[in-house]
Amino acid sequence: MASAKAVDEGTLLRAVLRESASEVLVLDPESLLIVQANPAALKNLRYRLKEAERLSPLQFLTADDVPAFQSVLNQLRTGDRRRGRLKARCQRSDGSTYPVEARVAYSKGGGRPFFLCMADDLSQREATRAALAHSASDMQAIVAHIPGMAFQITRRDGQAPALRYVSEQSRQLLGIRASALRADPAAFFALILEEDRAGYLEALAGSRGGHLSFNWEGRIWLQAWKDVKWVAIRVSERVTADCTLWDGIMLNITRGKEAEAELAHSRERLRALAAHVETAKEQERLYLAREVHDDLGGNLTTIKIGLSCLARQLPPAQTPLAERVRYLDNLVDQTFDAAHRIASNLRPAALDFGIVAAIDSQLQRFGRNTEIEYTFSAPADDVPLDPAAAIAVFRIVQEGLTNVAKHARATRVRLELVRERDSLRLTLTDNGCGLPVVQNGNARPAFGILGMSERAAALGGDFAVRPAACGGTELALRIPLAPPTARAE
Repeated sequence: MASAKAVDEGTLLRAVLRESASEVLVLDPESLLIVQANPAALKNLRYRLKEAERLSPLQFLTADDVPAFQSVLNQLRTGDRRRGRLKARCQRSDGSTYPVEARVAYSKGGGRPFFLCMADDLSQREATRAALAHSASDMQAIVAHIPGMAFQITRRDGQAPALRYVSEQSRQLLGIRASALRADPAAFFALILEEDRAGYLEALAGSRGGHLSFNWEGRIWLQAWKDVKWVAIRVSERVTADCTLWDGIMLNITRGKEAEAELAHSRERLRALAAHVETAKEQERLYLAREVHDDLGGNLTTIKIGLSCLARQLPPAQTPLAERVRYLDNLVDQTFDAAHRIASNLRPAALDFGIVAAIDSQLQRFGRNTEIEYTFSAPADDVPLDPAAAIAVFRIVQEGLTNVAKHARATRVRLELVRERDSLRLTLTDNGCGLPVVQNGNARPAFGILGMSERAAALGGDFAVRPAACGGTELALRIPLAPPTARAE
């Protein structure tokens, strides 16, 4: 029974040593050579068992750790301590080292005495600690160099939110020290301009419906610098085991806002310049149309009257001269037609009868010249437009029909003019080949479309060119209608 029990205890001990994740070494107390080593120790030291049995820990401990190890062994031999503990570095067979935390015990009862060393590899723990320290250092460096202020708000159950952290950039951005802002978070709200506070409170109230995640941009007044700054706040929520955290950043976006305002101002000036140029062009066209109609038309009329008188006074025998007069009379008629066409192109006379009549006249000419079928839907009553808006709408329709004739390869065109309560909506649709496919973003500038868009923008309207629902292309225009009083003025 005793033998069986001893066998069972030995088998159990070997099983424990084999399965233990800790390194276990059994040492001879006199020579300090390794008597037994478990697989974990052999794997980490990178020795085979026969090689390890010729080694002592004094051979693979670093020189700085040998004295401490020998001191622990001496204290165990004399009975001053029952167990010893130390941290050391071990050297593997390939020369690399790793940190361990070792526990040493001395057994001298029930048989041959021995030292039992159990060690845990601290490599992963030290790597994690170093990574955390490095991450904290990196985070501090990142926060210190961001062009704004980082902050963190925390809230625990039953407690009001508290400003847990504010980066030192608060003084540079807000003129308030971080410690002062943490002590009085409401100091920031006092900096917001009066006209922007409502938007801030609205964004804050909306974000509390679920979790505090919101974006807000607004202006603050800095008394120290007598200056207004634009700031942007970005906040996101995360929930931990013991509290809710809101991580945020506040950025100075003054330069971006100033650049955006300058860009918008430049665009507005370019748009005003384009509108002025178009107005000047239309006035010049109107002037030329009148000159062609009045002066050239009057001169042609005088010439035609003179030729008629000359034809009546020619003797019957002057047949060649009469033929010449008839030729000149026909040439005058052709010049009349050309003058009328030129004047009409410069300033359609149909505009004097309203935009609906002008568009209808343009469509009739388009149908005669292209043999493309068209349908026109318009209000029964004319749409009241001031002269500038009427000519702009007409030019947009004229350019749209020109594009259809040149590029669409269409057989049918539909134009709808709808008067809404405070706007005019125009839609031009064709059944052609559609918009060209742009490859690699290398689109040629479509100056015609750009001109139509600028005309619409000058009127305060919207313009779009898009694929039609049934194929082809759709041109959509919407412009506001001036109130009756404004039109009267």
